[in-house]
Amino acid sequence: MSDNADSKHLVNGINSDTGSGACDFLWGAEEIGRAIGRNGRQAFHLLNTGEIKSAKKLGGRWVVSRAALLRDLGA
Repeated sequence: MSDNADSKHLVNGINSDTGSGACDFLWGAEEIGRAIGRNGRQAFHLLNTGEIKSAKKLGGRWVVSRAALLRDLGA
């Protein structure tokens, strides 16, 4: 894997930011989709069908911690 200035690495097909703190939250289907290698529409479907168990809807917007998302997907 090549050196990348933004410190992102691919872990089991899922983008992982090694420079993030413990409170690294992903907000919205688009951002969640990018983290799991899917587009926003695909992520929205996974969220609405309950496939991503750790995600919650707050104020009409999906949110999930990166650590919980990786745990849910077995990474």
